[in-house]
Amino acid sequence: MPGIVAGALCAHPPILLTEVGGLESQHVRATAEAMRELDVMLAGHRADVAVVISPHSPSSMTSLPVRHAARVAGDLARFRAPQVRVEAVVDTALVTALVVEGQRAGYALTWAEDSDLDHGVVVPLYSLPRTIANKRFVFLGVSGWPLARFVDFGAWLHQSLLGRSVILLASGDLSHRLTPDAPYGFRPEGRVFDRLVIDALRDHEWTRIEGMDPDLIEEAGECGLRPLAILLGAARAAGLASKVLSYEGPFGVGYPVVAFAPAAGAVDIQDLGRRAIETYLRSGQLIEPPQPIPAVLQEPSALFVTLRKGRELRGCVGSLRPTEATAAHELIRYAIASAVRDPRFEPVRLDEVRHLSIKVQLLEPAEAVTDIAALDPRLYGIIVRCGERQALLLPGIDEIANPEQQLRAACEKAGIDRFAPLQIERFRTRTIE
Repeated sequence: MPGIVAGALCAHPPILLTEVGGLESQHVRATAEAMRELDVMLAGHRADVAVVISPHSPSSMTSLPVRHAARVAGDLARFRAPQVRVEAVVDTALVTALVVEGQRAGYALTWAEDSDLDHGVVVPLYSLPRTIANKRFVFLGVSGWPLARFVDFGAWLHQSLLGRSVILLASGDLSHRLTPDAPYGFRPEGRVFDRLVIDALRDHEWTRIEGMDPDLIEEAGECGLRPLAILLGAARAAGLASKVLSYEGPFGVGYPVVAFAPAAGAVDIQDLGRRAIETYLRSGQLIEPPQPIPAVLQEPSALFVTLRKGRELRGCVGSLRPTEATAAHELIRYAIASAVRDPRFEPVRLDEVRHLSIKVQLLEPAEAVTDIAALDPRLYGIIVRCGERQALLLPGIDEIANPEQQLRAACEKAGIDRFAPLQIERFRTRTIE
């Protein structure tokens, strides 16, 4: 931990900057003010790396390009403002590791051709001076992958960055077809698209974006959806919430500024889990969840609770389906179960409780898998069934590096012959610690 600690969807119109737009920049005043607010918010998070995704960076239909030069720079000379210039240091060790690990995980990452930073990078970085101070960078382009693949890649990216502290910036505008004088001409679908995206981000219902009609996307003439999809996958995995700071479209293009940060009033999982276990060991009673219940734990959810004492595993128990009214109640129940009912370990003693670290993984709905190539043990957990026997493995187990190992381990756990007819499901988790 922690991986991606915060992020943002940033509009990138050069006219946002007075060096380019002059008096015309007043028409995007709301965006400029939101970027200043965003800069303060992001700078408040401790991070040593910034990952920047731009739809105008080098791209490919089949692979996702990654810049690898140690130092990169770009300016807005093509917009008659060469004085607007950004220079950055690339974390070359990190990008090399990401490309190697990404290819191993089935994501076609490739080295980008050397070129200057594009305006999709320069405008946001120039507008976020506090955020980018003293950071090394990873610069990503986009590809022709299906939208769901970008979401999955975002979740994988967060997992791959655990151990670092990272800000993720998705650069992109929304529809370019909002008005008759818009750059791509007018389409009524443009306004529908923008309204859907902004409402979904305000309502924290990101699946409405991920499941959008491809024809609507095509007609909208957007440039920010693919960077946003990566951000959504990463933010979900990191437990971040979206907050729309501004949206406007004065020149026929939708300009969003959306912050992604830990949800306000986030629960202290360590304190809640330890109190639940200690109270039960002392009195046999279940504690009640904190009130009001934090938003992340208000809905019913299957989950697993993992207890460690230092590096030693002390228990891991959970549910395949929700058994309580809220995830908060579920967490309390299975924190206790992990402490006293995991048959692999002696029950946790009262004097051990203060030394426990607690990880909670909320399970998303499982989906059937017919091809082992669809498994990714770092991103997806697995459920295998055969007759009366079944087993579940969580994602991110250090000893499991590929789908074959994951499937074999799940079958061994269930006591199933790996060559027997299997029902296989995969699922993603959201980790809170």
